[in-house]
Amino acid sequence: KNIGADLPLVGDAKLVLQQMTELAKPMKHDEWIAHIKTLGGERKYVEPAKGTVNPRVFIDRLAKKMPANVTVVADVGQNQIWTCTEYKFRKEGRLLTSGGMGTMGYSGPAAIGAKMADNSRATVAICGDGAFQMSFMELATAVQFGVDIKVVVMTNNRLGMVRELQTNGYDNRLTAVFLDGSPDFIKLADSYGIPAKRITDIADADKAIDEMLSSKGCYLLEVRVAENEKTIL
Repeated sequence: KNIGADLPLVGDAKLVLQQMTELAKPMKHDEWIAHIKTLGGERKYVEPAKGTVNPRVFIDRLAKKMPANVTVVADVGQNQIWTCTEYKFRKEGRLLTSGGMGTMGYSGPAAIGAKMADNSRATVAICGDGAFQMSFMELATAVQFGVDIKVVVMTNNRLGMVRELQTNGYDNRLTAVFLDGSPDFIKLADSYGIPAKRITDIADADKAIDEMLSSKGCYLLEVRVAENEKTIL
């Protein structure tokens, strides 16, 4: 039996999609948008533990320093939520994210692709230390082809979102969320010939971001975050 013989031809499928599009009715979300606008207001930030940086404050500082036409690539986990809630984009900016698909390790390779597709845009990947270790070998690709991406690693030595789920929903019974044995990311970057810096105090953020932006080529900025930092306050 010729499997697939009864399926529509490619041309027929395109016609069906066109007809479906024509039948689709425009949807309005005025009520939902109005509700979202009521949720705004002044942010209240908690003072971080000594030797760590409040990730929300850092993302806010980063947004103010980056060029307007930036491409920001958010990975998966707490870093993704902090980026999406705190980064204030200007009109020319773009955000790339895999949404809720859970594709850890997405940001680095996606940032490389985005930069190669549009070299005129400053491009920054924002990830956690768990996600970063799932694809950091792609730094070699960035170096090999001279791709100018900036990488921000939010390090808390945890799979933060899973840790938070276990804390809130499973009486803090933590399993398989620890990242002990992780490499020194500054030394790792150096092994690729990539300049890097680590900050443990928000007072050093502006200078570190300026240094990252002025650096030619790939750059890695590690931001120390508290191990039990919450996603949303």
